[in-house]
Amino acid sequence: MPVAELYLGNEAKLIPTNHQYIVIGDVHGCIDELKTLLKEQGFKTNKEGLLEVTSHNEHKSIVLLGDFIDKASEEKLTQTIEFLYKNYLHLNQQRKRLYLILGNHEDMVYRYITNDRTIIVNPRTIRNKTLYYNTVALLEKNSKLKKLFLELYSFCDTYLLYKKDNDFSVTLTHAPCKEKYLAQNDKISRKKMIKCVSRSKNPNMPLDELLPYTHEEAKDNQHCHIFGHLSQPSIRQYKNKICIDTSAIYGNTLSCAIIENKTINFHSVPFESKQKKGEQTYNILFDF
Repeated sequence: MPVAELYLGNEAKLIPTNHQYIVIGDVHGCIDELKTLLKEQGFKTNKEGLLEVTSHNEHKSIVLLGDFIDKASEEKLTQTIEFLYKNYLHLNQQRKRLYLILGNHEDMVYRYITNDRTIIVNPRTIRNKTLYYNTVALLEKNSKLKKLFLELYSFCDTYLLYKKDNDFSVTLTHAPCKEKYLAQNDKISRKKMIKCVSRSKNPNMPLDELLPYTHEEAKDNQHCHIFGHLSQPSIRQYKNKICIDTSAIYGNTLSCAIIENKTINFHSVPFESKQKKGEQTYNILFDF
């Protein structure tokens, strides 16, 4: 089902505040960088491809902010889907240690492979399917991987809310959105939290003009909104609005925000050149 039909009636996605959260920006098939980042945050991968839970990391949980697929090589996309699937089942046996937030790429690939009738087939959508959603072709020829992806899709949340107290909270979504949509469960809000106005349709407009609410609604408080989606050359923060998509697949870095108690810290690992990087012209957020 398309994103507009997901999670009807769900209550607020509150996550426990007695854990540390490693919140990771857009992976886009950068599986090697993901494993390195997790290793540096205390999660080693064993020979079976499982993340080891130890006394040193049992208080930690992992959140992927969406867009874990597309843009990478088919080999790396396959490895990413398989790694996330087996570790989702492995890490969540006793308590929830791995959360997935739905990105626009997961949603669009889902729509393509399930023959969503709302997709209008024309030269533009055919071009976009090949150019932006290369996971579709992979899943169409690999039924086993398609099944794993469909299960991962069903595991995804639209948003998560970490609320320590009345003075400190963090809302996690894939895309930035206006505050009136943030952490709401209606169809329009869910759509807005997964994808904002298209940059590709407005290539010459600065992000700060295209998405003015990202800075107009920013506040000097500790109720933060962390998102990805907008590939950037570095972590971009203005007041309580934070973008952590640092363009791993474009040869830059994979970044995470580390939430613990009432603090947020950041960590990044570089692109490891184990696959071809994509090309990117940056449209910088908070460029003032």
